[in-house]
Order: sequence, then structure tokens, then C-alpha cells
Amino acid sequence: MTIDRFIDAMEPNRAYIPMTVVVNKIDLATKEQLDELRKKLPDALFVSADDGIMMEELKEKIFVDLDLIRLYLKPQGKKADMDEPLIIRKGSTIEDVAHKLHRDFVKNFKYAKVWGDSVKFPGQKVGLEHVLADHDIVRIIIKK
Repeated sequence: MTIDRFIDAMEPNRAYIPMTVVVNKIDLATKEQLDELRKKLPDALFVSADDGIMMEELKEKIFVDLDLIRLYLKPQGKKADMDEPLIIRKGSTIEDVAHKLHRDFVKNFKYAKVWGDSVKFPGQKVGLEHVLADHDIVRIIIKK
């Protein structure tokens, strides 16, 4: 342990998050340059944002490294919006989602229905404490 790490451990406002090394503009580099960089940076992700090379892999790595999950919201009587997911932290509950959507959703919460890996069967009724999984579909039912 270094003195800097010791000091950081004693300070409550310090937090370490995962780091991802990304090398961009690989479309402009020669094969030899890329081979040399891969030796120096074996864990780096090599992308070309301009050409879209490895961009989906970069997005997925960010999701995994930051412990994020995607939820799809299903308004009552409509299909789930599979184009624009709600991004939340892994381990989040229905209560966390309700807070994000509207301040009155928790106060007026009746139950939620969930489709996905976090439930035993599709459309299962769950409470505020239910922990969600990546790609779950959620419908929150509130009291009228």
C-alpha cells in the first residue's frame, strides 16, 4: 500500500471506480502500430468511433464495468418501449425505479408487474422490494 492509497482510504469522499482503457482511431493506424499497442495495453479496447468498429462492445463493457442494467417500461394497455431503456444500477428495486419515474409513484404504489429473469413467471406481481435484472420489462400500477 502506498501513502496515497492509505490517505484515500481514510477520506470518506474518495471512491474508486473501474477503469477502461480505450484506444480510438484504429482505422488510421498501421497493423504494426496496433500490434505494438496491443502488447503494451493488453486489456485495452481498440475502437474506431468514426467507422463504428467495436462500439457495441464498448457500450457493453461500460454497462458491465459500472454494474448497470437496462429496464424496459410498459405503460398500462400498451407495448413495452424496447427502444429506450431506463438505465439503473444493478441491484435496484421497484422502489428505486418508482422514485426515478415520478415522486408520487412510491406514495401511490399498488403493485408492479415484471417480465424477465428476475421473476418466476411472466407478468408476475411484485412489491417495492423486488430486485430487478437486466432486460426486465416493468409496469408499475398505482392507486387511483
